[in-house]
Amino acid sequence: MSKAIHSSEAAALWYIRLRDAEPDAPERGEFERWLTTSPMHQAEYESICSTMDQLASPKSLAKLADAMEQNAFLEKSAKRQKVVKHIAHVVAICAVGLFALFANKQYEVWLQQPTVQIVADTPVGNIATRTLDDGSRVTLSGNSQMEVKFYRHQRHVHLMRGEAIFDVAKDANRPFVVETELAKVTVLGTRFAVNKLSKLVRISVDHGSVRVEPIMPKSEAADSAKLLTNGQVVEVYPNQTAVITQRRAADAFAFVNGKLVFEWADTYEVADTLSRYRARPVVADGQSSHNISAIVSVQDAEEFLQGLPNIAPVIVHNQTKQTVIESANTKL
Repeated sequence: MSKAIHSSEAAALWYIRLRDAEPDAPERGEFERWLTTSPMHQAEYESICSTMDQLASPKSLAKLADAMEQNAFLEKSAKRQKVVKHIAHVVAICAVGLFALFANKQYEVWLQQPTVQIVADTPVGNIATRTLDDGSRVTLSGNSQMEVKFYRHQRHVHLMRGEAIFDVAKDANRPFVVETELAKVTVLGTRFAVNKLSKLVRISVDHGSVRVEPIMPKSEAADSAKLLTNGQVVEVYPNQTAVITQRRAADAFAFVNGKLVFEWADTYEVADTLSRYRARPVVADGQSSHNISAIVSVQDAEEFLQGLPNIAPVIVHNQTKQTVIESANTKL
């Protein structure tokens, strides 16, 4: 085996040396002596010459070129297929991502579509109780208004005006949220009252627990939420955190029984409350630094208003379209 390999290598070397050699070159003598040394040398050399002649023919060169081109094409095709597969993989990932994004957006849109939407209000002097689709009951005081929107993931009430008592049916999958301009109240099941006054919002809990979050810039609202339980009351002021007070929560529910309870109330709270039960609204004027405490029957609200100067340093002005409660120290 090794001798055959040696002879073929020597034949190839002699072919290269003699390809460009002159007819009388000294190498030809040495070649003749090598060639006649063994029949195998002659056979190997003739094989080399025959192979090279075939490769040198135009037909063979064309085939070789075609083969090389084909090989290059196959290599390119293989590379192209890898690229195509990679692109297809990327496109598939993008398609899945886009589909997931689209599905998520559609899901969000679906969640944002209300299943129930109503607006309810009460005339001045009237108290009304309404049972909502989930079994929750809402009692509105006079001259109050709310918008109810139930979603698949949340029950939402916007108290736009006045005062309301909420007796909420439990639903762990759909929190019950009540919002005003100043506060957001979130519950699962409880009884509480929300009183929207001109200067503040007061939330009173009869039983259960609620989470009260002031609506204010996020940078100022950190750790401002309050968790209220049985008998607690919180007041939320514009651009301030919620403040738990020592008020009696039961007072917030008294209007259902025809009673108005004022505990250290200012004239603005008195005016807001009386306006819910009086055709001619009541407004407060001036700085009210004097607090008023009283329990008033709704049917005696007019008598209480007119007699207010007897228990507080105020002046009551009955005008054509409204009644003004003015601080005694304020000039018109």
